[in-house]
Amino acid sequence: RFDPGYHRIWPLILFSGGTGQFVGGTVSPGKIRGDRTQTSPEFCGVQLVMIVMPAIDLIAGRCVRLYRGDFTQQTTYEKDPIEQGKAFQTAGFSRLHLVDLEGARDGMGRNRQKIQEVVKALDIPVQVGGGIRKRQDIIQLLGAGVHYLILGTSILNDPEGVTQWIDEWGPEYFIASLDLQRGELCGEGWVEQSNVALREVCEQIMSWGIPQVICTDVERDGTLTHPNYQTYRELFDCFSGSVQLVAAGGISQPMHIARLEKIGIDGAVVGKALYEGDVDWKDFVNAG
Repeated sequence: RFDPGYHRIWPLILFSGGTGQFVGGTVSPGKIRGDRTQTSPEFCGVQLVMIVMPAIDLIAGRCVRLYRGDFTQQTTYEKDPIEQGKAFQTAGFSRLHLVDLEGARDGMGRNRQKIQEVVKALDIPVQVGGGIRKRQDIIQLLGAGVHYLILGTSILNDPEGVTQWIDEWGPEYFIASLDLQRGELCGEGWVEQSNVALREVCEQIMSWGIPQVICTDVERDGTLTHPNYQTYRELFDCFSGSVQLVAAGGISQPMHIARLEKIGIDGAVVGKALYEGDVDWKDFVNAG
C-alpha cells in the first residue's frame, strides 16, 4: 500500500477501504520531481477524501491560540505540544498542522527545537509553518522529518527565493499559505498588510506547481463562529481546481467541514474548537 511516488502526485491521498495513510518523506534537493495530475475524486484506484487537520500553534514552546491573529489576545494551554500532538494522533487525525507563531512574526525560528521534538514523537505526517525564510530553514526542517513546509511571508516578499527552492527540491514539499484580513493578504505573522494582489499571488503559485494551498481567514480565526464561505468560493474559482485548497479560520463544527467540501475545498484546519469547543474530536475526524 505504500508507494513513495504518491508523494509527488497527490499529497493529500488517503487510501480507501481502511485507515487513512499518508505517504512521502524527506529527500535531498532535487531527488524527487514529479508531474501534476488533474483534480479527480479517484486516482489510480485511490479515493481522494477531504482531510481534517488539528492545529498546534507555538509561542515560547507552549500551545497557544490567538483571537483573530492578535498577539495581545493569546490563550495559553497547559498541555505540552508533544502530548497534545500524541492526543490528536490517538484520536485518529492523520496529519498535524504545526505553526511557530513567533517565527511567523519575526522569522527567527525560536520554536524550532520544540517542532523537531513533536515531529519525532509522532507517526503521522506533520506540516510546519512559521519563519521559513531561508534555504537553511528548509534543510533543517526536512532533515528533522517534517513532511510539508508552509510558505507564507516568503511567497509575498521573496518570490525569487521560493523559485530557487522549488527548482532545488521540487514543489511537492511546499504548501502555499494565503492569510487574509478583510480580503487583503498579510504576512509577518498576520501583522503586516501586503501590497501584492491576491490574483497575482494565485497565478504565481500555479506557475510554481505547488499542489497545496492553505487559506486562513484571520478575521474568523479563533472566534468559534464559522468559516467565510464566500472567500473559499472565490479562491476555488481563482485556482480553477488546479490545487488542493485547505480552509482555516472559524471552523468550529463538523457541519462547516461538510459545507466546505461541497464548495470544492479539499481540507480543513481546526484549532480552537479542539481546545475549547464542545464537539467530540471523533466527530471532526469523521467529518472528512
